[in-house]
Amino acid sequence: MADLERPWEPASCSAELGAAVWSWCDDVVAWINHEYAWRPAQMVPACWPRHPHIARELPVLAVLRWTAENAAGPEPVEEWNRYAFPLFSDRMTERLGESTCRTGRHQDWPAESRYAASLEAPPR
Repeated sequence: MADLERPWEPASCSAELGAAVWSWCDDVVAWINHEYAWRPAQMVPACWPRHPHIARELPVLAVLRWTAENAAGPEPVEEWNRYAFPLFSDRMTERLGESTCRTGRHQDWPAESRYAASLEAPPR
């Protein structure tokens, strides 16, 4: 079981499956932005692959939706709508903050210099 590919964790996949997962995630982003984003601030930005917090969560969200849609009853879709998607959306919005990514201009990680400085700080 440990050797099986897990599409919700693309790093565990072969190059071929990993590429297919990322392509699928692009389609999922387009679907989410069309079906669920009423305001521009709610949209998953086009630069989502450059945001690790989105890129790690998006395959999980996509697999959860796929699993829910293939379930025998409606409960998994309701749970996706009630919990998985809103929590993903809230985390994404909170983590992006006021970045220009929301307007279509990617902004590199604002905390990068502070993170790098913390790694270089002498031990106490």
